[in-house]
Amino acid sequence: MLKKIYNIFFIVGALTILVSSVLVMEHVLYSKYIFAVGVAMYIISRMRSTYEGDDFRLKRLNRLNFLSSIFMLGASYMQFKNLNSWVAVMLMAALTELYVAIRFSWYDKENKAKEEQGKKPSE
Repeated sequence: MLKKIYNIFFIVGALTILVSSVLVMEHVLYSKYIFAVGVAMYIISRMRSTYEGDDFRLKRLNRLNFLSSIFMLGASYMQFKNLNSWVAVMLMAALTELYVAIRFSWYDKENKAKEEQGKKPSE
């Protein structure tokens, strides 16, 4: 049940970040605060979905997710300081998220292939 709530937090936070980042560029009055709330929701969901196992690759990918969250936090700070470089920091966060998603997908495919190879000789 808690995992479902954190997944909803993640989705709502990500959508809030997406919409409010466009609103910040359009100079809407409270968009910085909406962005900050979205980042907070996103970070909370990321903190609750940490990897506790022994696999080094998954630990590294989890650390990269944390780094992406720090980038988003920095972008929110830059918005409040009226620095336009927040867009570049958000780009770094997005690229980090993209890399983690791709690497996790590859890692998952590798594990499934290893499991299938292990099952074939025993059949």
